[in-house]
Amino acid sequence: MSISDFPSETYTVKFEKLLSNGCCLAHADGMAVFVPYAIPGETAEIRITEQKKGYLLGKIIGISDYDDSVRIQPKCPVFTRCGGCALQHIQYERQLELKKNMLLETLSRTGHLSKMPEVRVFPSEPYGYRARVQLHPTADSRPGFMSGATNTVLPIAECPICNAAINSVLKNEKLRLHERTTFYSPDNRTVHTGAADFTFTLRDRELTASAQCFFQSNPVMYQKVLEELLMNVESGNTYLDLYSGIGLAGIFMADRFQALYFVEENPVSSRYGIKNIRDLHNCRFFNMKSEAWIKSPRSHISFDTVFVDPPRTGLSESVCSYLIKKQPENIYYLSCNFTTLARDLGKMTESGGYKIEFLDMFDFYPQTADMECLVKLKKGN
Repeated sequence: MSISDFPSETYTVKFEKLLSNGCCLAHADGMAVFVPYAIPGETAEIRITEQKKGYLLGKIIGISDYDDSVRIQPKCPVFTRCGGCALQHIQYERQLELKKNMLLETLSRTGHLSKMPEVRVFPSEPYGYRARVQLHPTADSRPGFMSGATNTVLPIAECPICNAAINSVLKNEKLRLHERTTFYSPDNRTVHTGAADFTFTLRDRELTASAQCFFQSNPVMYQKVLEELLMNVESGNTYLDLYSGIGLAGIFMADRFQALYFVEENPVSSRYGIKNIRDLHNCRFFNMKSEAWIKSPRSHISFDTVFVDPPRTGLSESVCSYLIKKQPENIYYLSCNFTTLARDLGKMTESGGYKIEFLDMFDFYPQTADMECLVKLKKGN
């Protein structure tokens, strides 16, 4: 079936569920259709706009049945043109429900996880939360975001999901950019960019970094994650922190373990990680891939607790196999991609001998379909 098989007239559909790209799923003549700016439960007229492998893309022409307490007016005037947000048209509490449903379905379908503890949901401030952005130069060198539809740069003078400090950058009429530039403001006062060092305080500890390091974009929610970790991580002999960035999680565990090992591939993040543990004599930092470290002599150490915060691709096959073989008592997994999280949890619970003690959903990115999840895995069924 090709796009030519779908004539120009509209189709009446009912939107079924939210998808990870922020679209909603519907069906037209038996074919799956992904439609942006829809809400599950609504009935609408759509037109097919593009054919992809195995599904179609559609566009809303008119909505005949909707809930006006759920469908709201977006705050951003360029909402449907900018590629950043997908859910500003949905009331925030309903966003959380839809994301939780999407997470649970993926855990069941991809991870084959049927027995799950109740997922706790940690909401964020719906707007003004984002502390880190990548800005692109427009044709006249003004700051902008990438447009989701055309892959061009859209000039932006204000963004409702960014904090006040980042918005002060966007409002600066004298600012000119010549390349993609990252701006970061963890304290919502001072804005940092480039390779220059800056210090910031987290839980009464002064840390060093630069805007070139990877940071979570929602520092308030990251503190909530850290609080959950500190309430749950038990003291022990050895602690392993894979994909450790600048060491943010493990640094706060230093007084609970005799020896802590940090592994980070990125050389910039590693450089600051080494700086941040310089006064912690029981900590060692390794600038190398996790896949390489697990083949090194130190990987033969037995670990009581392992913390992993992998990229969106999740744990590699070799790292997942290593953890299952080593059988640490506790594994804490912070994930930015619930699909690869579900895959990895399926492996660890089905054949790895682990059970899920808790799974928390942190809404780091309101107005988008993204989320962070923190999972505790305990050895033994």
